[in-house]
Amino acid sequence: MSHDVILLLPESPDRRSLLDALVAAGPTLRVRMVAEGTVVQLRDDDERLVVAMQAAQRLAVSAEADRLLSDGVSDDLPAQPLWVEIRGTELEDVDTAAVARRFAQHLVDKHGGLLWEAEPELPRDDRNLLGATEHPAVSAVTEKNAVLVQDRPVVSLSSWLVDAMAVFGRKGLGLQLVTTSTSIITHALRWFLSRRGATWVVRAPDGRYYDGFNGLPLLWAEEVGFVPDPEVDAEAGPNQAFRTSATEDLGTQLHVDLQVDHPASADLVLAGSAEMLAERLTGARPALWGVAEPLTREWSPSAITAMARKRAPGQSVLVFAGPPGGKDSRPFAGSLRVSRTPSGVREHLLFTVGHRPGEEPELDALEPLVRELAVGDGLRSMTVHRAHGREDLTYPPRWAGVSVPVGLAVGPEGILAAGRDKALAAPVRAVPFGPPMTPVVWYRIGDGVEPDGWDRFHSLMEHLTPPEAARRSR
Repeated sequence: MSHDVILLLPESPDRRSLLDALVAAGPTLRVRMVAEGTVVQLRDDDERLVVAMQAAQRLAVSAEADRLLSDGVSDDLPAQPLWVEIRGTELEDVDTAAVARRFAQHLVDKHGGLLWEAEPELPRDDRNLLGATEHPAVSAVTEKNAVLVQDRPVVSLSSWLVDAMAVFGRKGLGLQLVTTSTSIITHALRWFLSRRGATWVVRAPDGRYYDGFNGLPLLWAEEVGFVPDPEVDAEAGPNQAFRTSATEDLGTQLHVDLQVDHPASADLVLAGSAEMLAERLTGARPALWGVAEPLTREWSPSAITAMARKRAPGQSVLVFAGPPGGKDSRPFAGSLRVSRTPSGVREHLLFTVGHRPGEEPELDALEPLVRELAVGDGLRSMTVHRAHGREDLTYPPRWAGVSVPVGLAVGPEGILAAGRDKALAAPVRAVPFGPPMTPVVWYRIGDGVEPDGWDRFHSLMEHLTPPEAARRSR
């Protein structure tokens, strides 16, 4: 279990200040530079990792600190403060939180700014979570999973977590993140934890653990990590903490899953589809992006394209968000995965728009959006779902209902596979766009509130599935 201290500075500390802060943290501790100098580690005489500090990141807007820490935390900071994350490991004989605190406080005394630290809520009574490893964010490593513990009100897709995913993912291990039942996770982290090999583990007030997405009980298995509890009666259902309704009224979230294929070319600029989704569904362009949170870069399709080119032929994954605290647009956030295909480049977007309680999403904007997407490069598919959720796009580990399909767009490749005439004669009204023989087809399933929404979606998918694919799936 790690101890986190966040340092927000108005100016960049010089080399002398950093050296003095390291001495203040622990004069007997040894300094080690890792990750090409972007991480500083402090180790004791037994070479145990005590504290790790990441290189300072300049925030594009101070509102990112408010979003991830607490409202108003940036009131006395400049518009673009520096964010420094310091993480102490769990050692029985060393107060690693105090070491991290001394480092941060020395820099605050010298340069101004503030030190932020969450009030602990997780009891330190589970030996499985009290260990330390060579990775600052990882408390335990089993044969199957790396286990991280985050005792913070808002848990985000931090660079520590992204690094753990890369390090242990290369070893074939999954990742399990443990939080309190009062923690909320960001949209970016929710997207990551919903992927295969990741688990959101929540400690309930009764001391038990449950899955943050479905509420089902989990228990610790020594060689694996957290696993579903096989002794729990299926009729008992989710943990009581998961079944407890959110204290605030939930609004509506509109989820869009979009895939677009581009021919590879020297003048290709990525992220145009993300801009189109944002502008048509929220009235604003994306404002921030990054590969982890906090989001530190101003939105720039050219910079995103440059990163993807540099990482090719490997994948590039990033997250983005709209203007922080924007009064003229709805809250939105998304993730973008860029990968190579045999014929070009694919963008896979997961995009969510938040709406206040009682506010209806603009579903009539979807058909014109599909028409516009059909004019550009190859729209592969787009699915739209509606769900209950918080307007600010954070997620507590509690029941909020299931999403309901709103619509499906299928590109020319999928239409040809299903058969054009068959695709246009679907059980859901088909609206074609583009060339008559190779159209993009939009199927409006409903408004996302109908009780038979999923039945209509499944009927449509069965109708569109090519016969040979249907036979293989049996």
